Amino acid sequence: MIKRMLFGLALALSTISLHAADVSKEKYGMFPQPEEGYVRYIVDVPKTENDYDHKVELLIGKTMLVDCNHHSFSGKVERIPLEGWGYTYYKVSDIKSGPTTMMACRGPKKEAFISVHLPREMQLMRYNSRLGTVVYVPEGFEVRYRIWHAEKEIQKAVKR
Repeated sequence: MIKRMLFGLALALSTISLHAADVSKEKYGMFPQPEEGYVRYIVDVPKTENDYDHKVELLIGKTMLVDCNHHSFSGKVERIPLEGWGYTYYKVSDIKSGPTTMMACRGPKKEAFISVHLPREMQLMRYNSRLGTVVYVPEGFEVRYRIWHAEKEIQKAVKR
């Protein structure tokens, strides 16, 4: 009897787990599969009391061995509407080595995450805990993010 109950419980839990995976697939199933040479990243952020108090900073780049200079990439970012859904996704392409400082460096090179300079609209994006931000990037690059949030208390400016 106990074995049957444990088996039934295990079966129910595994079904719930599989259902959660299916829901995640369904949640983003309307977005196209990545083109050859591209990878799809989804920035899925946690639910908050008020999404409007938060912003998402996207960082697209890769880890490289670099010297002491400041390095960056430049690239083309397209904001693409998802036909019939009212959603958008982003595609980053034409990534090239961007501007760098030209200091004489001493010491060994080190690994650092070098990011693509993004347009202002993508630097701090709307926070949406119901549907994440979908970004397609060339293979070899990755998407990272930071969450920014406003304090609850609003400060008064000083009149002078």
